[in-house]
Amino acid sequence: MIAVAFSLVMLSALLHALWNYTTKKVSGNLSVLYIGLIFACGIFSPVLLLFPRSEIFVVPAFPFVLATGMIHALYFYLLSKAYTYGNISTVYPIARGCGVVGTAIVAALLLREAISFVGIAGILGTSVGILLIGVRRTEHIDYGRGLLFALLVGATIVLYYIVDKLAVRLINPVVYIYYMFLLSMLFLTPYIVFCRRKELAFALRKLKKYCLVIAVGAASGYLIILYVFQMTQVSYVVAVREVSVAIGALLGVKFLHEPLSLGKLVGVVLIVLGLVMIKIA
Repeated sequence: MIAVAFSLVMLSALLHALWNYTTKKVSGNLSVLYIGLIFACGIFSPVLLLFPRSEIFVVPAFPFVLATGMIHALYFYLLSKAYTYGNISTVYPIARGCGVVGTAIVAALLLREAISFVGIAGILGTSVGILLIGVRRTEHIDYGRGLLFALLVGATIVLYYIVDKLAVRLINPVVYIYYMFLLSMLFLTPYIVFCRRKELAFALRKLKKYCLVIAVGAASGYLIILYVFQMTQVSYVVAVREVSVAIGALLGVKFLHEPLSLGKLVGVVLIVLGLVMIKIA
């Protein structure tokens, strides 16, 4: 990976870890994520005025736009469930680790991306480190359900990475990410309005600052990734971005008082070694 792409992915990792930490901070409150999506749409709406009509309405990209909207709506729902039942230092590594392994396999099979030996070793090292951090039973009240939802989140990550990689060949990433947040919000709206009305009202009154952090972190962090997809291979991008797992785990230990084990420390070392190998590749 070129130096610019590597640096951008590292910045995206930091932003991703911060908004995931914020989501855990509010115990996976789905209404906070929902309001965050609305705020993200508000942030991007004025930017669309800078683009000509031909770049906003790209008909060949519409199937990908619809697909990513549905996948991300499911992703945010499952993520809220995962953080309701599990710690960030457990849920986050498992979900992202599954995303790394799954995306690398699918990208090689479907997108015909050639991965060098060093790249494969780096991806495997990163994945093992992530799983070593995450797959350790904790004293949390519902480890089993937290693990299940983390695995489901990982499955959605594979889906949206592949869809988005194909989409940015056809449509400007800024326009695409606006559609992504807009459709995700619209698909979640019926459930939020009919099933989470009290939670939504509370979030609007008391939790708006968390909504804003999630909006800025999710929007800017993933926008960076969409641009980097145009610069290098998806398998390497996804793997390097997983340094966010180490950041998220440390935030959980430092500020949420989650347990720090030897396994987690070894996992961080493996992630760093994997990143170095990916950068060499």
